Amino acid sequence: MLIHTTKSSFLIEGDGDKGCVFIKSDLKDELHRLFGSLEIEFSGNSEFPYQVKACKQEFANALILMVKEVDYSSFSQVESDLY
Repeated sequence: MLIHTTKSSFLIEGDGDKGCVFIKSDLKDELHRLFGSLEIEFSGNSEFPYQVKACKQEFANALILMVKEVDYSSFSQVESDLY
């Protein structure tokens, strides 16, 4: 799954463990901000060079934070473009 924010992009991938996911990003600072207590590693992916391994609950908490930061004022323009 890809998630794009105004500051960064994230690639979410399973790691084979049903309770965890890898969150990869193009910006180390954003991973640190969202997952500060987790170790940030190099992913080997040139587009998303940084990653953390998080349990699904930690990832869900980060998603809640991302949703709270959405600028909904720009949605009216997108909606009018669709109709």
